[in-house]
Amino acid sequence: MDLESWPPQEIGDKLVMWNWYDDWATYAKNAFSKEFDVNVTNSGFSSPEQWYSQLQGGNSEIDNISATANWVERSIENDLLYPLPVDKMPSWKNITKRVKDVGTYQKGGKTYGVPESIVLYPLTYNTNHFNKAPTSWDVLWDESNKGKITMWDNSTVSCQIAALYTGQNPIDPDDFKEIEEVLKQQKPLLKTYWGDYQQGMSMFVNEDVVAGPLTMGRTYSAKFHENAPVNYTAPKEGALFTSDLFVIPKGAPNPMTSLQFTNWASQKKHAAKLFTEMGYMPAVNIDSELSKEQREFTNWPDSWNLVFQKQLSQNVRDKYSEIWTAVKSA
Repeated sequence: MDLESWPPQEIGDKLVMWNWYDDWATYAKNAFSKEFDVNVTNSGFSSPEQWYSQLQGGNSEIDNISATANWVERSIENDLLYPLPVDKMPSWKNITKRVKDVGTYQKGGKTYGVPESIVLYPLTYNTNHFNKAPTSWDVLWDESNKGKITMWDNSTVSCQIAALYTGQNPIDPDDFKEIEEVLKQQKPLLKTYWGDYQQGMSMFVNEDVVAGPLTMGRTYSAKFHENAPVNYTAPKEGALFTSDLFVIPKGAPNPMTSLQFTNWASQKKHAAKLFTEMGYMPAVNIDSELSKEQREFTNWPDSWNLVFQKQLSQNVRDKYSEIWTAVKSA
């Protein structure tokens, strides 16, 4: 199958997508179906392993995936994705430089995805408790905040925050023992670990906690939908960010329809809908579509030290998993 031409030829009448931005996916299903007379279905998912294992087993169902960058890297390495003719796709010009420059979804001169969103893992804080944004992750180790802080029950994210806090490279740290030690020191200070996004957001909405890692999207929902006194920042030690991308897996039964959808979804009005529905930063510049308050919320100062969360080595993944098991059982 050749996906190198544009516009797509022989568009089918079906599209099966796996997109975990559920509310936006509902909007996209209806709008794309109406515009192109295509029957669209969507399967949300809680873990990328769900679609990745299906691709490994031989995909014959999924046309389009909202895939996180590090999983896209794995998929490229294992020849599970089609390269896309991005230079010919009209909406490619809408993708912002911040995420175009990352390039982990490109290999051998080919591009295997179109960025959908930019996902920041910031420090979220209660604006009633802090009269200005905290400047350091050390608020999560501050005894004065005992019982009012939280951490994400996620081995990679929590270990990477600990790596940043201890001045290490979160992608390739050199002192795993120190990471484990500070996470064990932190544990008695926590209200609890949060396990799912709704739980994490609810703790901030109910003001059970005043600081902790939470995604930008859930912070947006807490602030704009629940009127919670929250905001987010990137501490001086840095914060991780990644990207979700539209990809077309090998074996897709409707690859041309998927290619048309990928270009459609990257138009400004559809990308803006992603932000207003979900609160995540689209990979498209949508400033002209937002209110002043929304633009302020999406403003990431150039001074922020943001580290792209590219694929970790197997050794680092294993070490982070071992550390997290030790911390949780301590």
